[in-house]
Amino acid sequence: MTRMTPAIQTCTWIVWRRELLRFLRQPGRWIAAIGTSAIIWVLLGSGFARSFSPEIAPDETIPFAAWLLPGMMTLVAVFSAIFSSLSTIEDRQSGWLQAVLVSPVPRTSIAMGRSLGSGTVAFLQAGILLAAIPLVGLTPSALEILLALFALAMTSLTMAALGLAFAWRCTSSASFHSVMNLVFMPMWLLSGSVFPVHGASRWLEIVAWCNPLTWCTTAIRSSLTGSPDWGMIGITIAVAVAAIITATAVVSRR
Repeated sequence: MTRMTPAIQTCTWIVWRRELLRFLRQPGRWIAAIGTSAIIWVLLGSGFARSFSPEIAPDETIPFAAWLLPGMMTLVAVFSAIFSSLSTIEDRQSGWLQAVLVSPVPRTSIAMGRSLGSGTVAFLQAGILLAAIPLVGLTPSALEILLALFALAMTSLTMAALGLAFAWRCTSSASFHSVMNLVFMPMWLLSGSVFPVHGASRWLEIVAWCNPLTWCTTAIRSSLTGSPDWGMIGITIAVAVAAIITATAVVSRR
């Protein structure tokens, strides 16, 4: 692993800061990510509220809108990863990344900066949805909210790093759309964000539990519902680290 020299730290900081500035200067980007998730949550949470009562424990159910909330948070993270990935492709073709790539700065700093920057943007966007907790009848403690935020941060880093890894191998924005349709959206649909995984067919349940986003969503949901799953929270950390290592390896390969 490349040592974190001052040059790498400086470049990582610059890339991270640029991602945040771009986010702040593009209100349409975060409005689209949050607005789409909020609309889906309102429509499904109110329209199907009487059709589902998901179980979080034996003989213990929660409103469907409360079940959907963590899934909408992960959906924001997915959308943010998609937007950041598209901007990465554009920057490599005709943007400032061309200058960074020919500079003597190690590519590790590019991967770290982009992953951390995109992950921070996704976290800030998805975290706004926590304001809806009182509306769905959830009463998590301060510690449980902090655990949910931590799991959300790891989820955001995971999706940002995966998006960077896929985008770095794509030659155009059009080619990345196939990745979006074949990888990111199925990951979210099979993460238990909308429907409980344990109610699916056996083969689909196995596939869902092999999905890293299922572990992340479960970690967030278990924290918000008052019964933190420490195993899943630990797994989200491992998944985030693995995703960043993967993105770093892909970007560093010449």
